[in-house]
Amino acid sequence: MLLLALGLLWPRLDLGVAMSRIAFWFLIYSALAILAAYVMAGLWGAGNETMPLAAGAFHGSAFQEAVIKGVAYSSAPTGLIAFALILWGLRFERA
Repeated sequence: MLLLALGLLWPRLDLGVAMSRIAFWFLIYSALAILAAYVMAGLWGAGNETMPLAAGAFHGSAFQEAVIKGVAYSSAPTGLIAFALILWGLRFERA
């Protein structure tokens, strides 16, 4: 839903080509990385350290928990940068 809404908003952004590409790919990475973390946690039956509400009592090996944590936490900075660029691109009104 988020990608659909941003796709409708995208033509209104006032960003250069490079910043637009960075925002686009960071947003795609952020969305796919958090989904991948949840899928890995579900397949492994793990993820209690990173997402205790979703995983409940299921706890994986140290390696599994570290991989889930690394993938999930890597989505945050890219998502924040993408949203900052999108908000920056919306700051001007078109003439």
